[in-house]
Amino acid sequence: MDEPSIHFCGELFLPTNDSEGAIRKALEENPANAALSTDIPVSPAGGIASLAVAEPSAIGLYVRKMWAPGRTLRVRFLGGNEYLWQKVKQYAVVWSKHANIQFQFVDSGDTEIRVGFTMGIGSWSYVGTDNLKIDKNEATMNFGWFDNQTPDEEFSRTIVHEFGHAIGCIHEHQQPNGNIQWNKPLVYATYRRTQGWSAAQVDSQVFNRYDSSQVTASVFDAQSIMEYPIPKEFTLNGFSAPSNNTLSSVDIAFIGMMYPFNNESAVLEAGVFNTMSIRSWDQPANENRSTIKFANTCQSPPTILLGINWIDQGSRNNKRINAVVEGVTSADMTLNLQSWGDTVNYSAGAAWLQIPAASKELQSGQFNTKDDHGWETQQAETSRRIQFQHPYDSPPKVVVFLTYFDIDYKKVTRIKTYVTDVKADAFTVHIDTWADTTWIVGGVTWFAYPSNKKNIASGTYSTNDIRSASAPRLANSNRIEFNDANFSTPPTVFMGLNCLDVDKSTNLRIRASASSITPTGMMWHLDGWADTTLYGAGASYIAF
Repeated sequence: MDEPSIHFCGELFLPTNDSEGAIRKALEENPANAALSTDIPVSPAGGIASLAVAEPSAIGLYVRKMWAPGRTLRVRFLGGNEYLWQKVKQYAVVWSKHANIQFQFVDSGDTEIRVGFTMGIGSWSYVGTDNLKIDKNEATMNFGWFDNQTPDEEFSRTIVHEFGHAIGCIHEHQQPNGNIQWNKPLVYATYRRTQGWSAAQVDSQVFNRYDSSQVTASVFDAQSIMEYPIPKEFTLNGFSAPSNNTLSSVDIAFIGMMYPFNNESAVLEAGVFNTMSIRSWDQPANENRSTIKFANTCQSPPTILLGINWIDQGSRNNKRINAVVEGVTSADMTLNLQSWGDTVNYSAGAAWLQIPAASKELQSGQFNTKDDHGWETQQAETSRRIQFQHPYDSPPKVVVFLTYFDIDYKKVTRIKTYVTDVKADAFTVHIDTWADTTWIVGGVTWFAYPSNKKNIASGTYSTNDIRSASAPRLANSNRIEFNDANFSTPPTVFMGLNCLDVDKSTNLRIRASASSITPTGMMWHLDGWADTTLYGAGASYIAF
């Protein structure tokens, strides 16, 4: 076998003690980094623990590290010369042709990306928002073999690859769909001889794969710019990958999905908010307020649908939460995840969905039992008939999401909401409890749309789909299909809880999330953590 004649890049990871700060930076930069992550690490007391993936030798828990769409990243050179600088500028901007992210090359001041040209230490880059945790005087990226005689093919291959890492892309051979059958002894030996890499470095940069719950991934693409060249001798079945110098068609489609351009004709926009983007879990607070800017400015203030998707509250006081929009304009909204009284709210999260205010097809609203019964203790079952402002031609699809409850801490936390008797002009919403649970108030938001729309799918899922309440466990997941829609690309998914059944003896800890989203379906996750006893939970979703 011929020795590889090209170099290989390395992804850089932050030290373990920087992991909590890195997660918070990722959530501050782009709250959607938590939207699909089932594996945000959490500690026994609630909130975030250190990230196991931080050391290069292990791929473990992961939070997506994409920048906010529309972001302009400032880039400064550390060393090099004018010729090399122009080559970097020429090839880095290839990403901006296909993704809503820009690079601004500056000579001084604060920057997100700093490019070094130190020979002998390889070419590498930190991934996405991890760049924000690097000292402002240190390189976040390095090109370790460039000089004025470097061929353009090598400039293109390496620069586009490293800037791919800088905007959040991982190595293609490490993505969950890349099940390469490696000839490990030969690969270890070759990388040690040609690159000077240890076995741990080969494990970190070549063999270890991300799980589908940790990253958003396309189909495996051997032509991806993020793929290493793989000679057939490196695999047990003769698989190989070429030396790729440009973006592939799959690269272009994928990065356009991750950084979409503003679409003035877009009907819906969704996002998430988590209290950990504004404070640490160990600083519990009853008021958790943030102003969120919309990607697209609306013609008029939109309607906002909310759904709670994450809760971590103490066990010795009532479980209380209210997801509320305190103000909305054409450009932004203020969202607050409130608790009250003596509730200890370690962390909470909610998904939001923006709906055009004038839409007659897409209708939504709210219902809470306080409006019907006040604050006194409620009966076990509460329902109301909801009339649509604009009746449909036939019964629409209707889904509901929990946004509001106050439940006595001395009993098991049990609440569920659902709809029945959906007609063209109305439906019945239910907020129920069962057994000896005492609840004071409950509230939901609801969303309705024509049942024949093929660009929207919705439904519910539950731990009851895969196990009984008598067999509690923390991690619960299953595949669900988008049977009612026809998507050509992976859709955006809005989801929120609709049911809780959690023991009273420990914190109420629950999160709803999704992974492996494709045009045909997704993996759903309903998880607790630490010592929580999760008898059951359920959630609703809207995919569009």
